Amino acid sequence: MRLRPLPALTRRGRRRLSVVAVAGFVGLTVPVWVPLLLATLPAFSVEQIRVVGSRHVPPDEVKELVALQPEASVWDDGKLLEDRVRVHPMIQEATVRRAGLHALEIVVVEKHPVALVATPELRPVGGDGRVLPLDPAVAELDLPVINGLTRIEGDLVADPSTMVLARLLDELERSDPGFVSVVSEVAPTDGGWEFTMLPDADAATVLLPLEDPLRALMRVSAALGQLDDPRVVRADARFSRQVVLTRERGR
Repeated sequence: MRLRPLPALTRRGRRRLSVVAVAGFVGLTVPVWVPLLLATLPAFSVEQIRVVGSRHVPPDEVKELVALQPEASVWDDGKLLEDRVRVHPMIQEATVRRAGLHALEIVVVEKHPVALVATPELRPVGGDGRVLPLDPAVAELDLPVINGLTRIEGDLVADPSTMVLARLLDELERSDPGFVSVVSEVAPTDGGWEFTMLPDADAATVLLPLEDPLRALMRVSAALGQLDDPRVVRADARFSRQVVLTRERGR
């Protein structure tokens, strides 16, 4: 079978093709040049900055880090502003978004303290073992205390056991915040971790193993839940697949 040659484009066909190509190019570049154009218009100048999500970091500190220029526009690239905010030692993440014609909203995620360590003064640490720049009294931190004197190098905990406990408390708070809220102190013990609980907890002391402490805590909760009067002196989950409960005398 003989193939027929393609017909040559007419002038009208070439013009239509050119129009389609230009329209396609404009459509692809609109997301790029429209914000750049709008950023040059005084009608979109920044007149207000709102900070969302801050608890320990004063909003004014966040605004100072942004350091907006007088000619700043809500259509400016927010990544630069986000990078400026992230340098704060208490801020883990920052997102800048437009909030109307003349306002920017900065959403921050602060670093979360999980425990207090003695250095010898009590200082808060995050789940990564870094000391956070917070005054426990001023910030009204109600956190478990990791027993023992803790060495600090720079802003990082230098004691391996304290580092592990900080990470464990962070994991426990994510999985069972009710348990961590009634922990008074925590310390290493033979084969695991010893949690001294507040008076309103169901057990005065809870012991969890080194291996899989989260699953062990679930066993403790299940065992205490089976008691009519759950208050016990000691709940020991360091044993394989079982929890040993020690009741108060006279109960």
